Amino acid sequence: MDVLIGTVVLERYRIEAELGRGAMGTVYRGTHLRLDRGVAIKVMHEHLSEPQLLDRFRREAKVAGKMSHPNLMSVIDAGETRDGRPVMVLELAAGRTLTDILEVSPAPRRVIRLVKQILLGLAYAHEAGLIHRDLKPDNIMVEIDRDGTEIPRIVDFGIALLRDRDGSVEGGRLTETGQILGTPLYMAPELAQAEAFDHRVDLFALGVIVYEMLAGQLPFTGNAIEIALANIGRDPPPIATFNSDVDPLLELFARKLMARKLPRRFESAAEAYRVLELIETDRRAAGLALGITDVDAALSVISLPDLPPR
Repeated sequence: MDVLIGTVVLERYRIEAELGRGAMGTVYRGTHLRLDRGVAIKVMHEHLSEPQLLDRFRREAKVAGKMSHPNLMSVIDAGETRDGRPVMVLELAAGRTLTDILEVSPAPRRVIRLVKQILLGLAYAHEAGLIHRDLKPDNIMVEIDRDGTEIPRIVDFGIALLRDRDGSVEGGRLTETGQILGTPLYMAPELAQAEAFDHRVDLFALGVIVYEMLAGQLPFTGNAIEIALANIGRDPPPIATFNSDVDPLLELFARKLMARKLPRRFESAAEAYRVLELIETDRRAAGLALGITDVDAALSVISLPDLPPR
C-alpha cells in the first residue's frame, strides 16, 4: 500500500486515494481539511530530487499559482512533504478526460470548439512563461457547464518548464541522470532528441491530439522508441486512410501544428487559434494561411457540412 495514503501534507490536505502516476509524480485525490473541499495532490517521485529540479519546481509552482484561466486547472497550493518531496495542490478535476471522449471520433465542429479553447489555455500559459511539454488527452479534462457547453481544462503542469527571463530554455535533458520527461506518443522531435526547444513542443502535441480526433487513431503505433523515431523522421499517413470524410483544412491545420521542422509549425497558440477561426468563418483565407497554392480549386472539393451557419 502507498505509504502516503491517509497522511496529511502541508498541514491541511489529507491524501485519500491514488488517481494516477506520471513521469514526474503521483497524483492523489485529497481533501482540504479546513474547508472540506476535494482537491488533487501531486507529489513528486522520490528519485527526482536533484537540487536543480527542486528549485525549478518551486519557481514553476509560484508562476502556476498566479495563473487563472477557464481552460487551465488552477494550482491552489504548493510546498514539500516532511521528507522534502515537492507537493502541488490543484483543483480537483470534474468531468471526463479527452481520452474518454476520443473513444468515438468527435464531429468536426466539436473538434474546433474544443481545440479553440485548448489553444486559449496554452496561449495564456505560454504568455506567462510556462511550457507544459506533456500535453496529451489524459491531461485535458472536459467539464460541462450549466448550459451544457463543454469546457476543456488543461491539467498537470507538473513537468511544465519555466522559460528563463531571456526567453531561453534548457534542452530536453531535464535531469542529471538524463531522463527525458514526457509522453512519446505526443513528443515533439526536438524534445525527443534532447535539443533546445520552446513553447512549440506544446503545439506539436496538440497537433497529434487533433490528428487523433480526426483519424480516430494516433499517427504512429509501436513502442516508445519506435514512436519517437517515427515522430522524428516520418510524416503521418493521410487521415483519409482512416476517415474518408475528413475535412482537408482541418487535416492541414493538424499537420501544421505537428510539423517536424519548427519554421513550418505555427509560431504561437494565438496564431493557430486565428487560423482555426478562419476555417469556420473564411475558408478561402484559411486555405491561404495553411499554404494552399490554388485555393479556389481546393475549395471546390472542400466542405464542412456539419459546421453551424454563421
